[in-house]
Amino acid sequence: MRYLIKICFLIFLFVSCKKEIKLFDKLSQTETGVDFKNELIENEKFNLIEYLYFYNGGGVATGDINNDGLVDIYFSSNQGKNKLYLNRGNFNFIDITESAGVESSNEWKTGVSLVDVNGDGYLDIYQNRLGGYKDIKGKNQLFINNKDLTFTEMAKEFGLDFEGFSTHSAFFDYDGDGDLDLYLLNHSVHTERSYGSYKLRFEKSERSGDKLYRNELDKGNTFFEDVSDESGILSSNIGYGLGIGISDINRDGCDDIYISNDFRENDYLYLNNCDGTFTESLEDYMNHTSRFSMGNDIADINNDQYPDIFVLDMLPEDEEVLKRSAGDDSYEIYEMKLRFGFNKQFSRNTLQLNNKNNSFSEISQIADIHATDWSWSTLIEDFDLDSKNDIYITNGIVKRPNDMDYINFISNEKLDGGLSQNPNLLNRKLVDEMPSGKVSNYAFKNISDLSFDNVSSSWGLDFNGYSNGSTYEDFDNDGDFDLVVNNINDNALIYRNNSREHYSKNYLKVNFKGIKNNLYGVGAKVLLWAKEKSLYKENFLNRGFMSSKSSGLLFGLDTIDVVDSINVIWPSKKVQTIYNIKSNSNIILNEEDAENEYKGQIQNKELFNINKSLYGIKYEHKENIFNDFNRERLLPYMISKEGPAISVADINIDGNYDLFFGSASFSESRLYIGTDEGNYIENESSFKNDFISEDVDSEFFDVDGDKDLDLYVVSAGNEFPYSAESLRDRLYILENNKYERKDNLPDIAQHGSVVRNYDYDKDGDNDLFVAGRVIPGKYGFSPNSYFLRNDGSGLFTIDSLNTFSYNFGMITDAIWHDINDDGYKDLITCGDWNGINLYINNKGTLLREDDFIGSELRGLWFSIHIVDINNDGIKDIIAGNFGENSKLKVDKLNPLKMYYGDFDDNNSIEQLISFQKEGKEFLISNKDELSKQLNYIAKKYVSYDDFAGLEVADIFSKKTLLKNKILEVNELRSLVLLSKDGKYEVSYLPKMAQISPVNDIQHLDYDNDSNTDIIIFGNMTNVSPYFGSLDSNYGILLRGIGEGKFKYIDQKKSGLNIRGVVSKVLPLDKNRSKFVIGINDNKPSIISLNDKD
Repeated sequence: MRYLIKICFLIFLFVSCKKEIKLFDKLSQTETGVDFKNELIENEKFNLIEYLYFYNGGGVATGDINNDGLVDIYFSSNQGKNKLYLNRGNFNFIDITESAGVESSNEWKTGVSLVDVNGDGYLDIYQNRLGGYKDIKGKNQLFINNKDLTFTEMAKEFGLDFEGFSTHSAFFDYDGDGDLDLYLLNHSVHTERSYGSYKLRFEKSERSGDKLYRNELDKGNTFFEDVSDESGILSSNIGYGLGIGISDINRDGCDDIYISNDFRENDYLYLNNCDGTFTESLEDYMNHTSRFSMGNDIADINNDQYPDIFVLDMLPEDEEVLKRSAGDDSYEIYEMKLRFGFNKQFSRNTLQLNNKNNSFSEISQIADIHATDWSWSTLIEDFDLDSKNDIYITNGIVKRPNDMDYINFISNEKLDGGLSQNPNLLNRKLVDEMPSGKVSNYAFKNISDLSFDNVSSSWGLDFNGYSNGSTYEDFDNDGDFDLVVNNINDNALIYRNNSREHYSKNYLKVNFKGIKNNLYGVGAKVLLWAKEKSLYKENFLNRGFMSSKSSGLLFGLDTIDVVDSINVIWPSKKVQTIYNIKSNSNIILNEEDAENEYKGQIQNKELFNINKSLYGIKYEHKENIFNDFNRERLLPYMISKEGPAISVADINIDGNYDLFFGSASFSESRLYIGTDEGNYIENESSFKNDFISEDVDSEFFDVDGDKDLDLYVVSAGNEFPYSAESLRDRLYILENNKYERKDNLPDIAQHGSVVRNYDYDKDGDNDLFVAGRVIPGKYGFSPNSYFLRNDGSGLFTIDSLNTFSYNFGMITDAIWHDINDDGYKDLITCGDWNGINLYINNKGTLLREDDFIGSELRGLWFSIHIVDINNDGIKDIIAGNFGENSKLKVDKLNPLKMYYGDFDDNNSIEQLISFQKEGKEFLISNKDELSKQLNYIAKKYVSYDDFAGLEVADIFSKKTLLKNKILEVNELRSLVLLSKDGKYEVSYLPKMAQISPVNDIQHLDYDNDSNTDIIIFGNMTNVSPYFGSLDSNYGILLRGIGEGKFKYIDQKKSGLNIRGVVSKVLPLDKNRSKFVIGINDNKPSIISLNDKD
């Protein structure tokens, strides 16, 4: 027995002491021979104060400089000597910098590329530099490969000796002439010319503006011609270019350009017109971007064979750092920038999902990759060979200039010891006031369905420092990508990937043999199909911040043994297809073997058509300028901008649907009559006397029993005081084909939301449920919702018993439905900080069903829709919620909370919203936001450091919190309450349905398969700066696949491309093949199903 115990103990020791195998091993300087360090030395003349990009670091370029089959490394040093390392195999490198003649001495170097500039089959080196600024002198350098491990600097001879604010370069064949052209990415520094409207982007700057150079090698000239103006490239000094990505964004065979611009200027999306020119199209394709855009990468993250775009920013994940840092603008500044002509921008990483129909949906927050702190380089690649592209991010800044205490130090005139009172402080002293920004690098594993896991630690990539440039290569030719990273004030990092050695994953490596002067096939695209997998990669060199990689692609195949086929699109637009390729192969594709011409993507017929003419409808919803945040600064979103109201009915009984559009306050509502020709003519009914009211809902129904349709309109407006005349709902009676307002309603004035008619007491006339949205100025408190009894003649009175029996909450939608099949329709409601509540109709008395499953689902609900999803004959409940594409992450154990009440005893209401993170409860508001509403906060916490990282209980006493009220949210996903065996169970809508708030839902059966399909619309843009802009839904079609399940139909197939905040969607025909869509502050839209071929 003792012997057995001893054996077991030894086995335990062996297992316990066995080293954990990580995906990456960080190799030591001794192992690799790479001793490069980007050492920064600050002095009084040149530092962060004098040059705002002092801490941006240097790049790294990789490529096989001697064509021996091993990839070599070249590092860029800001101030010291660059270094070139020759790969001798097995991660053994030797320094050949001096003998190669590529030291590139003196400051200031930035990005670097290894690329065959002259088309001789050998890689040259192009080094970007800062020059002509302060005492920094120097021009960009081009080291031409002499084919003997030496180089000759020839930038001037090639026309590439640019002097100015150069960041990085991208070489690609934009005009398809067989040689590599150059996009020169430049940046700027703040001057008096940096501030103004968007028109500044059209003022040319020779030293700061980007440039496009056309390679004249195809004409026999070793020279690059500046074609920036004629090609449509913007070259101003407000383009603070930090990142560049090249990709065929729209898959038309021509290479496009994405530029990340720091600060206020938009990012640029240059679409290649395939004629030597580009069109800047970002605002046509994207609703919002990062604000301090830094590095970017472009690759397919969801395996739909379209490239997606990931852009880095500097939003901290750590709550303490976040609350110490300057972040997004106040709403007033944000609006001012919009008026100045700039696009919506927010301080966070952005992942732009390519919808394949000239639109992108920003999904970084649902993917949970939006906050990685001061991030520089992102690499999107399949690092674990499972056929899904993962993400690597480098991080860190030596000093944080956005620290709020530092900003206060240099700007607050009253601060003792600050810059204002000590204007002669040395730059060194100013820099010392900034805190360190040392932070971990990140790695995210793609787990499908727009989701990523943070694997920084488990993959061995959580280096803590100041990492900048990075790229990936297969240094040991084992079939997986290793990593190399350039650090400030620390040794460069080389990571060995263990996917092949320890995890036995399969791969396919693809190299290219091009024609003419693009011998490495830069710009070739490869589509791969293997079993159920479809992959897409592009052979561009610029990968990583100010960095580049060698030519060639590597596909992870997981356990697949044979690739069914690959399709190659060359830069010349020649195409070839290869079949049945064994895994773990290294293949070389030859452009000479490509014979067919690329014709672009096959354009299949879209399911929906968006009608541009609107059939004669000239109505446009126009919001007023009221800003809710000026009065209630801690609101999560505005309540005053929730229209338009829309109602559809056949008013004149001619078989055509007619349309009512309810306006915003200070605009007139409109009524349109449908014609036999399918057009609409405006009715003579006048609503101008009620133009001051804000219309948010409406309903046609027979009020007075005369067999025609009258009209009820719900009034709202958070800008109006409680009980204002403009908050009174309106009843219009149809008389002589015109609507006239009648005073048939009780004396009720409130900010409403919903009206639903039904004869709930079965006395033969239509009664009403009229819901309250908010009490103006008191968000959180429950307004009254009313049941109005009809006396049969159209005169309504308050049903006191039903009305005042319950606290309904802030209602956003309601519907009548006989849920228990007793012949009486019951009422289902949903709301803001509320549940999906059921009120059983007991012969005219409404009784709340507390055990209803929806009641415990506390959400930010905006819509409900009733339809039989699972074909069991019982209607199910679809509920539209806030969605998951925000900073808020909740569940039943970690709810979102809102404390609301008068926290400072000044007779105004404050809303304190908190969230749970790692067992702690934090406010979403920062110190400045809180202080504007609660003045004592600024006095209590003098510095931002005092406030940063505090939990709710640290800021407010238990007594203060308990004396006020609280609401909670434990569910943010849109879902279906699916009937099953006499009960309801929760079934969540697909991930794409969670990318924005869902404001309305409609059902149809577009494919006639007897399964119910649905379309959902929404978005929300008038939100607090914390949330940014929730605008990723262009109209989402979900196909019913049976048993209550849905499958997302992509935008290219559906044809849906509706931008803006949709408030209402209604069918325009009995077949549900045509719908009218109400869009806030915009014209409506009409969509219809296309005829099937």
